[in-house]
Amino acid sequence: MKEKDGYVDCPEQQLILYVEKEDGSYGPMQTGSFLTKNYIDDFFDKRKKLEESLKIRIDKGEISPVAFFMTLEELSVAEMAARIGVSRRKVKREMRPEFFGEIPLNKLQKYAVVFNVSVADMLALWKG
Repeated sequence: MKEKDGYVDCPEQQLILYVEKEDGSYGPMQTGSFLTKNYIDDFFDKRKKLEESLKIRIDKGEISPVAFFMTLEELSVAEMAARIGVSRRKVKREMRPEFFGEIPLNKLQKYAVVFNVSVADMLALWKG
């Protein structure tokens, strides 16, 4: 990539590219992120729509807050089970709303740590 083609005006996120300079040599150049400048708004819009659709599913009793946050964080059942130290079967069970209320507080705390939210935030979603 030529130096003139690498410049992106995006002060929010800067990065270093190695480009071909005008004199034919290669070297580092600080520039803005093309993805951040052009696509970050789309990402946040899609994430907001996903959150809204998942909240509707919670309200309908289709999923629990565990499934809500797992979907937002793009975590598989196996990955979640490994992170909190339980079987995949238990995670699958706790993704269902009828079993969410049975989760002990110490396990809810483990889920909350993985999701980087408070237990109160998880419970606020649940209508059970």
